Amino acid sequence: MGIKMNKVRCNGQELKINEYDVNKKYGDLKCYYCDANVSFVNSHERDLGERKIIVQKYFRLKGGEEHRQGCKYTVDGAILNIHADCADDELMSVQDNKYVVRLMIVSQGEDKKESKNLSDESGHGKRRHNYIPRGKKTAYLSTMNQIMKLRALVECNSDLEDKINLQYYDWKDNPYLVPWKNFYFDSENENDFSRLRRYLTNKKVYHPICVVGYIKSISEYQTGRFCIKYETVSDEENKRVAIAVYFENNQIYEQFRDKSDCKIITYANFRFYQEKEWTAPDERKFIYYNITGNVYDIRQMLLLDDETTV
Repeated sequence: MGIKMNKVRCNGQELKINEYDVNKKYGDLKCYYCDANVSFVNSHERDLGERKIIVQKYFRLKGGEEHRQGCKYTVDGAILNIHADCADDELMSVQDNKYVVRLMIVSQGEDKKESKNLSDESGHGKRRHNYIPRGKKTAYLSTMNQIMKLRALVECNSDLEDKINLQYYDWKDNPYLVPWKNFYFDSENENDFSRLRRYLTNKKVYHPICVVGYIKSISEYQTGRFCIKYETVSDEENKRVAIAVYFENNQIYEQFRDKSDCKIITYANFRFYQEKEWTAPDERKFIYYNITGNVYDIRQMLLLDDETTV
């Protein structure tokens, strides 16, 4: 269906998504960059564990419509621009008419050297190909940040999975493909966090993933150590999936400290931490599945709002 749009043309004039009035009549809505017909999708409430969230409004292509070739709101055009900005086949390449994006581990401190003696941080064997090569962290994280944003702006995995392959290396240093459904998990998509919980508990997962959700809280739990907690998501009756992201980067804390209730996307190595029972004041019992991830660079996280665009 293409990229979610945050502005269109109406009667020849620019109309931004935050200016759209559902109580007002408008003429034909056109793509801002071409003449494709588009429609408005209103915001709506959704239950998310213990609270309700507002799913953001956006403009989308009308059924049967297509953007003009080269339009900024085409998925192909956005991917082409990301690849051109990257300009490094080790990080993003073209193979058999599809783009291949490498999934790499973001580690603490300086870039890792490529060495046969390196082991990943979880101790799961030698995986030298999965570390960001020395001197390429800025380029790699800038590329991944754009990939994260693009995925957030399309409506489903199928918009990208026939165009971009996600590649990771096994313990024998053989490349394999990671399905998009095992890479991108969004709390707004029904059952995504339940799938994430099952994915992390039923098998060993070494590759980084993207988790999208709403900020419940951000705190400095120890001097110089911070935590962002996602809003929990219901998982089968009295069960909840709870995600926390830990970091020691004050720049990240300053950027997100006032962003409670905002939507974010995080690229990191997540793991299942523990299952914990909690009794509410009304004596109801809940089981929380706690998932954690570590962030070392601000470009691993991205705020998503009505103004987010390619």
